[in-house]
Amino acid sequence: MTDETTEQATEEWTDNRLVPEGVRMPSGYNISYNGVWVERLVGKAVINDRVAWAPLVIKAVYVDPIGDQAVELAWVDRGHVVTRTVQRSVVRRGRILVATLGDAGLPVIEADAKLAERYLAAFESLNQGKIPRVHLARQLGWQKDGTFVTSQDEPHRVEVKYDEQKPALAAHAPAGTFAGWQAAVKLMESYPAAQMALYASLAAPLLEVVGVNSFTVDISGRSTRGKTTAAGAGMSAWADPSEKADGMYSWRTTMLAAEKRLNLVNGLPVVFDETKLVRDPDLVHTLLYSIPKNHGQARGGGWPSGLPWRTVMISTGEQSVLTFTTDQGAGARVLTVKEAPFGTDGPESATAAVDVRDGCAEHYGTAGPRFVEKLLDAMAGDGKRRLVARHKELTEAHRYDSDMSARRAPLVAVLALAAEVGHEWGIVPFPTPPMSVWRRLFAVSDQTDNRGEMALDVVREYVASNRRSLWAPGTDNEPPFSGWIGRELDVDGQPTVGLLAQRLKEALSRAGYELDSVIPSWREASVLVENDSYRPSYLAKKKMNGGQVRLYIFVPEVFAAPDDEDGE
Repeated sequence: MTDETTEQATEEWTDNRLVPEGVRMPSGYNISYNGVWVERLVGKAVINDRVAWAPLVIKAVYVDPIGDQAVELAWVDRGHVVTRTVQRSVVRRGRILVATLGDAGLPVIEADAKLAERYLAAFESLNQGKIPRVHLARQLGWQKDGTFVTSQDEPHRVEVKYDEQKPALAAHAPAGTFAGWQAAVKLMESYPAAQMALYASLAAPLLEVVGVNSFTVDISGRSTRGKTTAAGAGMSAWADPSEKADGMYSWRTTMLAAEKRLNLVNGLPVVFDETKLVRDPDLVHTLLYSIPKNHGQARGGGWPSGLPWRTVMISTGEQSVLTFTTDQGAGARVLTVKEAPFGTDGPESATAAVDVRDGCAEHYGTAGPRFVEKLLDAMAGDGKRRLVARHKELTEAHRYDSDMSARRAPLVAVLALAAEVGHEWGIVPFPTPPMSVWRRLFAVSDQTDNRGEMALDVVREYVASNRRSLWAPGTDNEPPFSGWIGRELDVDGQPTVGLLAQRLKEALSRAGYELDSVIPSWREASVLVENDSYRPSYLAKKKMNGGQVRLYIFVPEVFAAPDDEDGE
């Protein structure tokens, strides 16, 4: 059969759903609705060997940013066109191709795998000028050509490198309406702490524009309300934040799995939810230092190595991510929001959180693409320079009064810039909070930089697990096997705890803290009962089990039970 007659036969069975106009069959191959055959000369007779049991063609070739290729195959199954994209290496190995796409209905059996392999190579070679070569994205977000991918085929096809990334990719898709999303997040207007999760999500595309590395926003606290709801509202700008999807990630993970999740994005946020699920504290410590590097760990032996990303990671949980590390430098890489995201106004706060959660579960994935569209327009001409200049102005404005605040200022400034332009571009339905709110949330002194609160969490856990080792008036004089750790007390009619100096020092030391280094921050935060008659004023003399001892007495609020949360 000649090329001309084959081309005519091709046009009889295709309606351009499979191949572009003008695509031809290689010489010696026939195609019809019944399949693909190849001619073989046996003596003087021409025999047609079956290659495929249905029409099968190469529809497109995708090229990723580093030049690796993937091939989109198309075939007909009961009148419907089926397409699948696989790596170039798979198409060149017939048996691997059959094994990879057999469950998808590829119309090739293993006995004909070698014939199919040769046919596809010949088909592509003949039609190189007709088969489209398309940019293939490996990540959501910024691409090398300056475009920004927000979801599958918007604007480029995304083929992730790892199967574990597919559920999260699928969650990045629009649903509901933009107006519905705005109505849902409008309820956050009175809750600036919750707004920070939204600004963090919108800040992610700005990182590359203003030259800021990835960082973490930590929404944590013992009595917060709606931590996950706030993070979900931020994530809803880009993806489905509900439990039925995989738009939100869990802290119950491994280092490599976490890196693969981060690797999905280059300018979008990632939510790591609920720090109480952390199984390995070293993982959090390592991740906090890896995130600003914009890439994962180097590995050998064929393991994924140096996976790239650019993101704002939003972490939620009763326990701050900074409690998993004792390194002071981690504080400069993390912005911590400790205020209750939806306040502590009882039913009113709970209702607001639930309404935001339900609204964002119905309307999502629409605001982020609009934000990027406005961002790309704003960057035209001299626009990028103006955005960079504004970020520098905001950085200076948010340096506050300490060295740690100054180090964090560029990070706070990205959130502030996202808040400004998000409202200016009609995305965020309320104005940016006043400077006093930003200062209240993010200004820290060098002494109180998180470590005092982190050490206080160690104290709470120590007391909770050693309640029977606290002496109280009327207690049997026989001490526990390990000895008393302190005593129960009343301060202004409220119960609290005083801990023996040596036992407190030992408990903190086991967790990696020095008592002397956290005392200044505890005093500044007024968590120790002080009296000028003591020497020093924060180390009291009290009776315990018939003698006098020196105790660090904590104010009752340190051990107060947290308010009921909304479960989010």
